[in-house]
Amino acid sequence: MGGGVHDERFDAKQVLVTPAGDGVRLRETVDQDFGTTQRHGYERIIPNDFGEPIDVVVSSPDAPDQTSVTDMGSRTRIRIGDPDSTISGQHRYLLSYTLPDAQLSTGALALDIIDPGEELETGRFEVVLAGFELADTTCNVGGFGDVGGCELVRDGDLYRVVFEPLSAGDGITVGGSIVAITTPVDVPIPDPIDRRNDNPLPLAAGVGLLGAAAGFGGYRISRRLGRNEVGGAGAADAAYGAAGGPTRLVTDQELDAMVTTEFVPPAGIRPWQGAILLKEAVDTESVSAWFSDQIAVGVLTLTDGTPQVLSAGPALAQADPVTRDRITDLLGGDGELELGKYQPALQTLWQQLLAEQKQVAAASGWWRKFAPGSAPKFPVALSATVTVATVALAVAVWRGWARAWPIALLAGFVIPAVVAGVAYRRLLPQRSAAGSAVALRAESFRRFLEASEGKHVEWAWQHGLLREYSAWAVALGAAGAWGRAVANSAVPPPDIAAQTAPLLVYSHLGAWSQARTPPPPAGSSGGSGGGFSGFSGGSVGGGGGGGSSGSW
Repeated sequence: MGGGVHDERFDAKQVLVTPAGDGVRLRETVDQDFGTTQRHGYERIIPNDFGEPIDVVVSSPDAPDQTSVTDMGSRTRIRIGDPDSTISGQHRYLLSYTLPDAQLSTGALALDIIDPGEELETGRFEVVLAGFELADTTCNVGGFGDVGGCELVRDGDLYRVVFEPLSAGDGITVGGSIVAITTPVDVPIPDPIDRRNDNPLPLAAGVGLLGAAAGFGGYRISRRLGRNEVGGAGAADAAYGAAGGPTRLVTDQELDAMVTTEFVPPAGIRPWQGAILLKEAVDTESVSAWFSDQIAVGVLTLTDGTPQVLSAGPALAQADPVTRDRITDLLGGDGELELGKYQPALQTLWQQLLAEQKQVAAASGWWRKFAPGSAPKFPVALSATVTVATVALAVAVWRGWARAWPIALLAGFVIPAVVAGVAYRRLLPQRSAAGSAVALRAESFRRFLEASEGKHVEWAWQHGLLREYSAWAVALGAAGAWGRAVANSAVPPPDIAAQTAPLLVYSHLGAWSQARTPPPPAGSSGGSGGGFSGFSGGSVGGGGGGGSSGSW
């Protein structure tokens, strides 16, 4: 727009796949165009279903190549770039890593190159396989479950497929039966693409000023509309003051500044309620917290194996009647439920819990406006103004005026205003004084869990609180930190296995997701891609690896 604005996209990618023991080595050559957007660099998120990526090697000839590799449980995030600076325009990244457990010994290759849902288009995407002798090759491109759409072609000692372009949202899965593993031939790194030569700075300055005004203005308005009620004059009064006294309004940031560190969870609420209070949302995490809580109190038992199995816990008989009936219906006549595959009973209970948690949030008295489950709304006049400007911009683009600089400036205001409205709507919920008090205590306990060391775990174990604290760690988003503290503690391994079972809900999120997600309609996926259990090369998303890429 305006002749000087360039969208973010991938100009080109080449992904080279070679065997590495029972795993695969991938070399990604990425020509990324950040456009006029300021970014730190390239980001890659890779599922750990073929093992956590190892031997990660990164370089860039023209961009900062500082690298961070973060284990996120079921996925690994690789970020390349300088967290203290940003770049724009076109840059190249070279990323190599090994997925150690691709199960090549089964005689089948089923590899997701990239998952569906990628936000950016890639101008030219090339996949090259070297070191394989394959039969019955498969190539699938498109949305999840799509079959075909491409062909993995033999090119001498290589197999190759090229997409020009790969549309945003499309995933790629390749595979075949492995006839033999050979020594990979050398595949040269492709030449960089031609670079643009433009000067977007004048227009960017104008757009930047308008965008800043819209974005910052939206933030300030949202922050003011979403101020929270607190009691008393200080942090202690806000968290523990008696009800009925004087109150005042504070922003989320000001409320956050009142947080301390508490060694005990807030009394009178369950972990899933703490999750709702802190996130101000009823979602997958709050329902997962309900299950981890039931495991902690012994109503449910969860085995740590493949697959995980839910069964009745020793305290099921002492549970309240509603919970007892729900667990009984969930487990059915067999008395247990296997995760990792679709279970309609789990999906049914999951939806019931979502609805119930929304009702509990609405009736809790913890919010003055927009309790979780309701849609936060801006004042009518403000929404109408942004809507009118958005319609004007849409008409201008429809009439072909997008390259005129006034339209680019209008877009520079409208788009950040709309994005600000979407991004900052989460600031609109207003906690009551009672809600702020409990939220302060929950966040104070979360900070304790996040900063815990082995000695804190040992203290919880000695006082019979390890199961409860583990459930709270899952609910409050501190499961990773608490799990590391457990690993560094002197708690005997048998007690760790028995008393940290609630953490299994966090560490096996993929199995829970599969168990409550209906499978694709019959006929939407193809063959087995080699016939082994676990992954399939017959459709997009049917292999291992894959993941997403973008910027940060």
